[in-house]
Amino acid sequence: MSPLPIERDDRTWTYRLTDRHHWFPISITGVIARVCKTEDALAWIEAWREVWEPRGNTCHAALQHFAHARWGGPQELWPDGQDWSALPQPHGEQYGAYGAWIEPLLAEPLWDHIEVVASEVMVFDVVDNVAGTMDLIVRFPDGSYGMADLKSLSEQGKKYDTRAQLGAGILMAQRRYGLAFSRGLTIWARPGACQIQTHPAEACVSKWESVLSAYTSEWRPF
Repeated sequence: MSPLPIERDDRTWTYRLTDRHHWFPISITGVIARVCKTEDALAWIEAWREVWEPRGNTCHAALQHFAHARWGGPQELWPDGQDWSALPQPHGEQYGAYGAWIEPLLAEPLWDHIEVVASEVMVFDVVDNVAGTMDLIVRFPDGSYGMADLKSLSEQGKKYDTRAQLGAGILMAQRRYGLAFSRGLTIWARPGACQIQTHPAEACVSKWESVLSAYTSEWRPF
């Protein structure tokens, strides 16, 4: 799949279109945080950033590496200075600090039954003025597509509702690529275990539209 004309500033996690002068004022994650997270929850997330951020970044990097190596991702999309032709080693030098999360993630039986067609996909909606990054687009044996999002948890970490994030990605990818999505997948990685949670695509889109409507009503009054 060809990348869309959008890039991300990783320092500020903001997005801009590359074919015109347009910066997006908020991300998919930002919209969901405003609507779905309490001030206490946001404060807790920030307080524990030093714990969850490097874990999440490393697990996502390993999954992206795995997707490119296994399904032949184009070399021009590899990070500068890295060779992703060989499968990542969960307990090697690059990813070993979080090998307990990454090993079961890469051993997940799902990978034997689907094809990854895109990873770290940046999507956007100019009308709603929102952009974001989705972890994987996969193709199922029936020819339909799924949007997958990886979440890394501590051993005691609790799952939460991810449908809005998946729904945003599904809706934007449908509009930009014309793909028929049947499911959203949440990949829950924790030490020694990985679980795939499946959601109907329609339920994900409906949840995103509800969250976006609440955000627009509260934060973008006309």
